[in-house]
Amino acid sequence: MIGTIANADSLVTVRPANLPTTILIDWPQVTPDFARQLKTAAPECGLLFLVPSYDLAHIVPLLQAGASGCLSRDDSVGDLARAIIAAGRGELVLPSASAAQALRALARGQAANLSQTEALSEREMEIVSLLAQGLTNKDIAQTLILSVRTVEAHRRSIFAKLGVRSRTEAALWSVKHGYGLQE
Repeated sequence: MIGTIANADSLVTVRPANLPTTILIDWPQVTPDFARQLKTAAPECGLLFLVPSYDLAHIVPLLQAGASGCLSRDDSVGDLARAIIAAGRGELVLPSASAAQALRALARGQAANLSQTEALSEREMEIVSLLAQGLTNKDIAQTLILSVRTVEAHRRSIFAKLGVRSRTEAALWSVKHGYGLQE
């Protein structure tokens, strides 16, 4: 650690020259505008934001603004050390559970309307994707090695979370949000 700052303008005074550097941001209300300011002031530095949770609606705009990644305040010291090193090297820092979702959203250029996607579990996202491909509950169960009843329970949960009433509406939502496509 070489210093702390209160604003992006002070960054020039604490940054070492020609060394891989990560700026660790622990601020109560981080905005994409703040991330852009930091990236403009220190384009060669990795920006690692400490966040209260891995909420895609919050993380994706930070990544779009230039953040190298996000780490939960609840993660271990070892995770923090690895994340600081990775961000300094220019690597993307996200937990594996959120990385695929965040990268899909970034690839589609989406930042808004991620709260519904975040509400779906990884298994529910798999199921809604298979629904969009036209698979029946039985086909989905065989594909994911689940019972038909388990698929039906997930399907009911998906419908409730997305506010849809039919397989067709769920499939349309899935295609619209990029989950109906084979990856």
